[in-house]
Amino acid sequence: MGETCGSKSQMAGKIRLMTEFCSHSSLGPEARIVKQQDVHLWEVSQAYHELIAYINTVSTTIQGLRLNDSIPVSPAITRLAGIFDQLEAMIHNNPPVMVDNAASFASSIEQGNKAYRRWSRSMLRGIYPMVEKAVPASKCQYVNELGQYLSGSFGNATRIDYGTGHELSFLFFLCSLFRAQILQEEDVAASALVIFARYLKFVRRLQVIYTMESAGSHGAYSLDTFQFMPFLWGVAQLSYEAPFSPRQMLDADVMSRYRSEYLLIGSIGHVADTKMGTFAMHSCQLWSLAALSSWAKIYRSLLFMYLDEVLAHFEIMQHIRFGKLMPFSEAAKGRQMEHARLGVMSPLRRRQLELKPEEEGRQQAPDQVGPPSPDFEDSESILSAGATNTSLTDASVHLRFPSKDDLEAADKHL
Repeated sequence: MGETCGSKSQMAGKIRLMTEFCSHSSLGPEARIVKQQDVHLWEVSQAYHELIAYINTVSTTIQGLRLNDSIPVSPAITRLAGIFDQLEAMIHNNPPVMVDNAASFASSIEQGNKAYRRWSRSMLRGIYPMVEKAVPASKCQYVNELGQYLSGSFGNATRIDYGTGHELSFLFFLCSLFRAQILQEEDVAASALVIFARYLKFVRRLQVIYTMESAGSHGAYSLDTFQFMPFLWGVAQLSYEAPFSPRQMLDADVMSRYRSEYLLIGSIGHVADTKMGTFAMHSCQLWSLAALSSWAKIYRSLLFMYLDEVLAHFEIMQHIRFGKLMPFSEAAKGRQMEHARLGVMSPLRRRQLELKPEEEGRQQAPDQVGPPSPDFEDSESILSAGATNTSLTDASVHLRFPSKDDLEAADKHL
């Protein structure tokens, strides 16, 4: 009897400990926007402020930079980029299903290729170990949250579709890497021009290979069938010393020359490759944007559109999950939105220009080694001393031009 009572006491103690643990733990990020009114809570949340700050910080940093420029790439960036090599291998292991007759072909095009579901299952089995290997051991507590954001960024396996909500999940992934201090300030440019560019190339392969549909009412407000951010960040790249004007961005020669250098032109080129007819017919948004007089005006219009039609869209936000790194709790009172500073040379671009004559001097006189330039030492830069340099990287919507009130609202986020 004594042993029985003791066993019951031990069991009761274990149950009490398990109850306490469960009351203070979570299975990971969870959906918090379950009704339309929750969208307002999202717009005043910490996660919203962190996301806008990240988007605008990237925009400030990458202006004047090209995808093939030599930018600092840390070992953390290299490890994260390696995830996509493994995901690419999964495509080869899960080729699209071949169809035998016209009826089956039409059905597969309409509903998406069923092989995507096999790829998605393989991705879900492997994504968390991939993330665990890509982040430092000291950050292993974030693997679950990061894995959920990343796994949610490749589309929906049930509907075989992809949209801006999946792209937003990847932005949560990127932003969380900085929140967890896995990526540092010097990684801001590479997070967009290396990691996001690699992600963009990969999801386009998914969309084409598995004939994915656009998610929900996506075509009603986006710039192409699937993406938004490459247009916004692509315009930011061109906001300082652009080699062509907005009116030229749809020209065939501009697309041919610059599509591998700017996110915007690469996206426009992708639209041209995948749609029939003129831009005025299939992409009136892009055609309308080309009429604006400056890249800064286009950026403001796109940012307003993104805030209004993506981040405030309940049908998109209801699927987004929030965790410790991207908390749904209210932001601190009085916290101001970070804004992008466009039309000025970014610190990283300034550093590139300072390094260029030094590199040319070393090439001309390799035996002469002198002290660093005082200007080099005192310049404002986001480069870290230990970073390596590399050049890794490889819709139709009705544009509602913002009113004066709209632009004033958007200015609060710029």
